[in-house]
Amino acid sequence: MNWRYIYIASVVGLSYVLFISWNAEKEIKQEVAEATAISLNNNERILPAGETKDFIEIENSKLIVKISPITGKIWEARLKEHTYLNNDDSLGVRLFGFDNTTGFKFYLNSGFASEGQEFEVVSIQPTSVELASIDGNINKNISLKADDYELSIKDVWSGDLPVDLPTPYIAMYRTDGRALDARDNFFENSSYTGVAFNTPDEPYANTRLRSIDERIEYFQRGGWVAFIQKYFMAAILTPSDRVQALIALPPSSDSDTYVMGAMSREVKASDLVSGIDHRVFLGPKVRSDLMGRASDLELTIDMGWFWFLAQPLMMLLSMINAFVGNWGISILLLTVLVKLLLWPISAKGFSSMAKMRTAQPKLKEIQERYKDDRAKLGTEMMALYKKEGINPAGGCFPLFLQMPVFIAFFFCLRESVELRHESFFFWIKDLSAPDPLFILPVLFAALMYLTQQLNPQPPGMDPTQAQIMKFMPVMIAVIFVIMPAGLVLYSVANSAISLVQQRAMYKKYGASVYTSDGSGGGG
Repeated sequence: MNWRYIYIASVVGLSYVLFISWNAEKEIKQEVAEATAISLNNNERILPAGETKDFIEIENSKLIVKISPITGKIWEARLKEHTYLNNDDSLGVRLFGFDNTTGFKFYLNSGFASEGQEFEVVSIQPTSVELASIDGNINKNISLKADDYELSIKDVWSGDLPVDLPTPYIAMYRTDGRALDARDNFFENSSYTGVAFNTPDEPYANTRLRSIDERIEYFQRGGWVAFIQKYFMAAILTPSDRVQALIALPPSSDSDTYVMGAMSREVKASDLVSGIDHRVFLGPKVRSDLMGRASDLELTIDMGWFWFLAQPLMMLLSMINAFVGNWGISILLLTVLVKLLLWPISAKGFSSMAKMRTAQPKLKEIQERYKDDRAKLGTEMMALYKKEGINPAGGCFPLFLQMPVFIAFFFCLRESVELRHESFFFWIKDLSAPDPLFILPVLFAALMYLTQQLNPQPPGMDPTQAQIMKFMPVMIAVIFVIMPAGLVLYSVANSAISLVQQRAMYKKYGASVYTSDGSGGGG
């Protein structure tokens, strides 16, 4: 009996149990947080500082919006179709909201740049509310479009106009910190969170919130300013019929709140009397939807360095899913399609590795014969490469050519809200969350190990380096434990197809499948 193997198996088994327990504990914490949120949501008297009356609530099929009847501020915007937890009883994700225990707040306000106004309710409808200021100068109408993620606000100056016309504005106010309903996982917390502008000179100018230490301002017609986070965003879409100053302001000396918004310039008295219209998007970052709302709004989806590859890949993935109706199967089918398109490139790499494999006995003989003469060793090896038609870098170069596609697919799957809470089969209930049982990372490690056994060990590889390479499958599997299941599913499928192709090429060139000593290496 080999006690070493029993010890290793025991350690691996215990680690697996601990990982499962850790994952279950995280889910329990999320459920507790959700239960607390439901309790707070049902208590109508919990209000942010400065508010004294219960909120007015309007809703459509997409959004629930809560408005202060006193200040006209929009204190909460909750998505109906995108829940915090992956169950039907969970509350929807909040884009606007507040937490009195931590001091976090994120809300929207609009009106005229003058002294603060107090309002009273004129009328309430299921999808709209009308407010009027107590002094009679301002009317405000807030409404939701039917079956849409857009909020419309109309501010009208209904009193006597002053000599100096007031400046219309709309702005979002947010303290620093994690989004209210962000899930507790590495990829969601590490994704970009900050302010983005659309300008004529720069379609997508973005800044992290805490990096705003001075006033940012753009003067233009049209464009937008948005606060973006993982999967969702709130965006002010400005019209093209008047000049706007798009701004972002750091907290003042007596405040911890950042300001992001738009101020209308060059307005006329007739504009104020007829009303200033504002559009606000509050919803998920779905590329096909954003493209139809405003120019370049789809750029708020972070597709990484190879966005020009990631965007068509996402479009193709969506087209496939429209037919099969399962995002996991769609990922598998797209992986197969991509591998077929890259088949000639990868075949060249595998053929070069197969030739290297068949030449291993001769290489070892040369290494043994000239181990004390480095110059002669190099000369003889190059002569053998030339004779056998081997390109030493031929196995790695095609992999580098495929790397942009892999990175593009990585960002495509990482940033796609379409995968959020979408199940595959069996134990995978959410493709945007890590595999709860860690089965996919283990499968990937096994495939990587088998691939290593096929790869010829580079001549002259340091023994220590060779030993490290043997542990690479375990190291990668540990990294994949925190990755979204959709990404790992793609990696498993990609590795499985590559393994089949590589074995086929080895058989074609008569290369042995495994080395006699079981050693493997990179290539």
